[in-house]
Amino acid sequence: MGEEWAFVLDEKEIEEKVPVTAKVGKRTVMLYKTGTKIYAVSGKCPHYGAPLHKGVARKGTVICPWHHARFDIETGRLIAPPALKDLEYYDVKVEKSKVWVRKAVRPKPEKVAGTENKLFAIVGAGAAGTACAVTLRREGFGGRVVLITKEDDLPYDRPNLSKDYLAGDAGPEWIPLGSPDYFKRLDIELMTKRTVTGIDIEKRSVRFEEGETLQYDGLLLCTGSIPRKPDMPGTDLEGFYLLRSFSDARRIRQKLEERSSGKSASVVLGTSFIGLEVAQALRHRGVEVHVVAPDKVPMERVFGARVGEFLRELHARQEVVFHLGTTAKAIEGTGKVSGVVLAGGEKIPADIVIAGIGVVPAVDFLEKAPLVSNGVVGVNTRLETVVKGIFAAGDIALITDPATGESRRVEHWAEAERQGQHAARSMMGSGAEYREAPFFWTKQYDTALRYVGYARQYDKIVYRGDVESGNFIAGYYNNGMLRAAAGIGRGKEMILLGELLREGTDVPEELLCDENRSL
Repeated sequence: MGEEWAFVLDEKEIEEKVPVTAKVGKRTVMLYKTGTKIYAVSGKCPHYGAPLHKGVARKGTVICPWHHARFDIETGRLIAPPALKDLEYYDVKVEKSKVWVRKAVRPKPEKVAGTENKLFAIVGAGAAGTACAVTLRREGFGGRVVLITKEDDLPYDRPNLSKDYLAGDAGPEWIPLGSPDYFKRLDIELMTKRTVTGIDIEKRSVRFEEGETLQYDGLLLCTGSIPRKPDMPGTDLEGFYLLRSFSDARRIRQKLEERSSGKSASVVLGTSFIGLEVAQALRHRGVEVHVVAPDKVPMERVFGARVGEFLRELHARQEVVFHLGTTAKAIEGTGKVSGVVLAGGEKIPADIVIAGIGVVPAVDFLEKAPLVSNGVVGVNTRLETVVKGIFAAGDIALITDPATGESRRVEHWAEAERQGQHAARSMMGSGAEYREAPFFWTKQYDTALRYVGYARQYDKIVYRGDVESGNFIAGYYNNGMLRAAAGIGRGKEMILLGELLREGTDVPEELLCDENRSL
């Protein structure tokens, strides 16, 4: 017996192409009208519960206002991560100008014929690997899906580690992307604590550290990155940390929770996204924070001096102490960290040092395979490597930017998830080209900064709004063409710019900088 019909709204309350929400019991439903049709889907993004009616409805899709996941507005089907699940969708009827809905039952995907006896292996269970595995099942792959990770944890939400988890606002139960039952229901075989040491292209197999092998019919390589360790004395002391994995974050969090008040300061090395997010998480806990970096302005290479200075001021207002234009030359201590010595001789007493100075692609296990060039794995527009049947995604993959034709490699979560999704479809035979525009976000205190597009280099920055007040868009142009945009407090405009960049539509400088003209 299906659900009963529930009255939600009068039809006159639903404007053409303007999303509106209503309650059905405890559920939030979003309704959308186009022409004579009214569609209804769940009103919250399954990623982090963002209210979808505050996003953008465009060209048959609705785009999440927080992290830009895209869904089909008619069926609720996921189009692009970081969400990994569809929206619930509803049957709709109109009687005497009253709109009624009833939750629809989504049929299970039919298994694609010819895939039943295949095995697809995925090396790496991060963003790309998990998205690939889930997509294979969502789209009807009928064979074995084996997801391999050297870690002891289930696939987890890495971006949260340096944000709410480290700050203490999110418990460990928030971090996994799914429970063991979730992966079991999808019939995804998880191989944890298994290190892949090589692949045999001729035999189509992966080799494990223990000497075992696994034969595959299709292979996705998405092993992510390894954090750089500073080349200085003292990195072996207790109290020095790198932050990449869930286990890294647990160790740091345990140290913070055991640490008594009144202890000496913490030092963060680097003004990367990880470094600045760690700084804000530590300040949230009341820990004194010093940030050391060779940059004159944080993140200037990515965002430019004005936006970088805004970020510095944001942290300075929270009493973060910056030591810019210098580096650390040693970490001092006997057994435990007691301080950091800067290049000029200044000493900062500290009992915690966390380095966020970048990462390198994790490709060492591929050194005997003809896949790696200059430390990365090149792929075509289907994300397939030079070896047929082997694909790569995420941090290790060098792809061709569809807008510029330049090579690009982006070390961000949503990009890796979208590549993993695309790789799954390619492994199942799709010939579609990867055309996503990169997107990433960072949260600094109560300020969320979003970035869309890809600008390895730019020759001009055009501003919309006011950077210093924290309500702006910065557009990064190269040779007169918009390549990327960063923004705070301009959520819908940032979504639109991301969509225009994905579609290859340029935004003239005079349009972007003119507040009186709509994007």
